[in-house]
Amino acid sequence: MKKKVVMAHLHNRISKLAKGAIERGDITSCERISEGSYLIKRIDKTDRPQTTKYTAVAAASLLHLLNSYALANPPHQHQKQ
Repeated sequence: MKKKVVMAHLHNRISKLAKGAIERGDITSCERISEGSYLIKRIDKTDRPQTTKYTAVAAASLLHLLNSYALANPPHQHQKQ
């Protein structure tokens, strides 16, 4: 029973983190394909989409790291000239 509660919380968190990562352009999609895995699509250095399968824990870790990096490095704002 506790595992389902933890997994439900994890899936909810992944959803929120993925939404932010998509809005920032860090990823293009995050699709839950089973109880314990996700497909996350990112654009690589050649501007080609690359889809990788992650466990739920790995997906949450990746998205958390992307979010942490974005918070630590806010985008440059346009300066008025």
